[in-house]
Amino acid sequence: MKSDSSIWKVNISARIPNNKHLHLDGIVNDAVSGYEYGFGSTEADIYYDFKIFPVTASFDYYEKKKFMLGGVGFGLGPYPYFRFTGGFNVHYLEMGAFVSLGLGVVKYSAYAPYIDDQGNIAGAGTSTKGVIECDGCYEPKLNGNFGLYISAFLPNDFALSYSIYAYNTWLRSDLQGYPLAFDFPFIFSHYFGGSYLFARHYQVSLGANVHWCNSFSEIIWNVESKFSVLF
Repeated sequence: MKSDSSIWKVNISARIPNNKHLHLDGIVNDAVSGYEYGFGSTEADIYYDFKIFPVTASFDYYEKKKFMLGGVGFGLGPYPYFRFTGGFNVHYLEMGAFVSLGLGVVKYSAYAPYIDDQGNIAGAGTSTKGVIECDGCYEPKLNGNFGLYISAFLPNDFALSYSIYAYNTWLRSDLQGYPLAFDFPFIFSHYFGGSYLFARHYQVSLGANVHWCNSFSEIIWNVESKFSVLF
């Protein structure tokens, strides 16, 4: 981008779909308030479906002042999210950071005994025991990610790009209004790719994403292609 300029960018991505059913290892229910009922810290028996959807779309606006770059975007992947980008852009290099906040509709099945203690300063209170039991329930959840990226601009309108980002599926850890006794782990992803700009307004990209998590039993990867229009 030239100094003191702006640009709009529309992206359509096609990806190899994936759907992994994974047991999350090493996650513990930290039932601190449950010791008097005979509950200690126990391993949480959680299975997580890691899904990669085949098509996503986004719309971004970037503005450059001297060499500083800022951007805001909206996307569907498949649920809506907002993305904010900041960094710097020079003739052969661009690097920066981004953060996004999105909405997801999660489907889950759960069986979870709970104890709900409520009291006051005087010490009086009530204790309610129950079970959250649900098969195929739906709830809206906020999710988000943040990361860093770098791109090198090569001769003849080619570019190489790399990014690393951390993703959290549930920013609020609760279930049917009850707080969970564990936090979902962050998922870390690497992207490696190349792109080509032609006719000054069209760009094609091809790259690979590598996803890993300390609680995953395997590393997951997928190939992604992208077509963009700049105006």
